[in-house]
Amino acid sequence: MKILIVPDSYKGTLTSKEVCECIKNGILESCDAEITTLPFADGGEGFAECLSNICNGKVLYTDCTDLYGKHMKGHIFTYDKTAVIECATASGIQQKRDVMNATSYGTGELIKSAVSKGFHNIILGLGGSGCCDGGVGALSALGIKFLDIYGEIIEHPCGKDMENIYGIKFSDCVKDINFTFACDVTNPYFGKNGAAYIFAPQKGASPNDVIKLDNGLKMVNAFLPKDISKIKGAGAAGGICGGLYSVYGGKIKSGFEILSQAYELEKKISEADIVITGEGKTDKQTLMGKLPFKIDELCRKFDKKCIVISGTIDNVRLGNKMISLVDEDITLEYALKNPREILTNKSKYILQ
Repeated sequence: MKILIVPDSYKGTLTSKEVCECIKNGILESCDAEITTLPFADGGEGFAECLSNICNGKVLYTDCTDLYGKHMKGHIFTYDKTAVIECATASGIQQKRDVMNATSYGTGELIKSAVSKGFHNIILGLGGSGCCDGGVGALSALGIKFLDIYGEIIEHPCGKDMENIYGIKFSDCVKDINFTFACDVTNPYFGKNGAAYIFAPQKGASPNDVIKLDNGLKMVNAFLPKDISKIKGAGAAGGICGGLYSVYGGKIKSGFEILSQAYELEKKISEADIVITGEGKTDKQTLMGKLPFKIDELCRKFDKKCIVISGTIDNVRLGNKMISLVDEDITLEYALKNPREILTNKSKYILQ
């Protein structure tokens, strides 16, 4: 029997690689099987490592700054002449939620560092950011200067600074960057479905902050070299995608598509007897295109049995069988503290 395990991470508890190990170990305790594991990520945390591992890449460490300008050690995954960088590395959401003062500057520092080392092809994972600055922070780190109404340079611009931008200078910016944006949302740069209205509240924005941020994004778009108001996905990562795309161009692709091609996912599903997927929480948002939904679609395409095993399952139906770590006997609190044990034990009976 050939079993393919393709999970996302259980956010906050297990990485996708750890999920693969638990499920595999559980199955092998109960039966013999030929098991292939494909740890997955959709462009957020773990995406760069997944892609780098597929391509036998390396990791480089470099200095950068976080959301609020604090110095930190960041990492860049590389293979061939390509660097894979996650916005979540330097600009990832933190326990402190102050989106008005959060900046993507650190992400720009990682990009600049990669280019200085000869990696001009950049794949940028756009999930998990804690900022909503339209990418002005990252662009500033790359040498682009944003000017206020008096023509003075705004140093390390953040979300609250967008409304004060009245000019841009490109003379000293880093050049020759070929971007691929790994983006699994289609939200525009600004507007009711844009970066501010949809994502900023979960990053700490008040209703008034949301209005200010959205106005700021409109202001930035007016000065950027290319109008990005109609570009799908420009609002990803608080607008980092849109800001960089306007200046440098590039390709906007789904993280799922990038990893699927690298893994030859369709071929592997077609060769498997059973496919197992899962995530931390499977609910109605999963049906909007998250990994288990896409795996289920491919399983139906190739007429393969699909099993979904997730931390919790909330009023949704996918695949041929669904298993939740949380059930009548296991509380959410206990599952969060003991995810490895519970997932391994549940996986012993996953084929029954």
